[in-house]
Amino acid sequence: MHEGGALTWREVVDKYHFGLIDELSVRLDSDLQYAVTEAVAAERTQVGDALKQAVAEARRSQVESLNQVLRRLRTTGQEGVLRLVAEGCASFAGQLVVLVFESSQARSAAACGIEGEISFDTSSAPAIVAAIDSRDPVVALSTDAEISPSLARAFHSAPDAKAYLFPIVARHSVVAMLAASGVQVSAPIELLCEAAGMRLEAFQPAPSPRETPLAWDDLDAEDQKLHLQAQRMARLRVAEMRLYHESEVRSGAATGDIYGALQNEIDAARDQFLQTFLSKSATMVDYLHLEVLRSLAQDDDSLLGRHYPGPMV
Repeated sequence: MHEGGALTWREVVDKYHFGLIDELSVRLDSDLQYAVTEAVAAERTQVGDALKQAVAEARRSQVESLNQVLRRLRTTGQEGVLRLVAEGCASFAGQLVVLVFESSQARSAAACGIEGEISFDTSSAPAIVAAIDSRDPVVALSTDAEISPSLARAFHSAPDAKAYLFPIVARHSVVAMLAASGVQVSAPIELLCEAAGMRLEAFQPAPSPRETPLAWDDLDAEDQKLHLQAQRMARLRVAEMRLYHESEVRSGAATGDIYGALQNEIDAARDQFLQTFLSKSATMVDYLHLEVLRSLAQDDDSLLGRHYPGPMV
């Protein structure tokens, strides 16, 4: 700098140079930060897309697996139904066993993840007795006091672990039960157990007059076949309501208005039942109403709500 305070040419250049470097550094830092942010966002988007694709593929695989089991159930003989339902449910549970009952004894008929046979007196398993009486799935503690020492030991469960009990019902009777531990999602298991019960019905004698509100023996073979189809359809539609609208069923039962909570689903099922069965047979019974009353309202018609239209015949 000169004595008069004026900057020399070199000082001006140096000052401009340093300022330019500072500005460039700020820009580089900003550009780098922007590039990093964009790269992270792109990576997150890519990971999110990959995750969505993986979830969709897993769902497709699960649905296809269920469809394969359901297709096999349609053609499986009586002796293979319980083994097939155990095989089909194995991917949804850590361990499982299918139990059959003889008098007061329960014994294993099929299992996955469990070695050896299981046998015990049902009086030692109050949770299993409760599931038999209600014909509905039950979740209990996996303890000696709840599911019997034999079954609790087979599950190798922690004291606070849960056991999931799925009755297999044919003609309104529990013919078997799938007991499982380590269940992450229960809906597919319940659906397969429902389907297994329907398949087992094909091997049981036709219902007696006490089981059907009409003189069964007075029906011809074609009408009997139609009645059996109507019973299966009613159970399937109501089972779907329980599976896919569980919260609505619970809230409807709690408020005494199941119909209000499930009006769209019940009305759609009633229309289908009317067109498929009631309009084709003068002897047809409203099995859908009977199943709604039994399975959703636990035989308490007051829980259906005052707007429930009642039986169609």
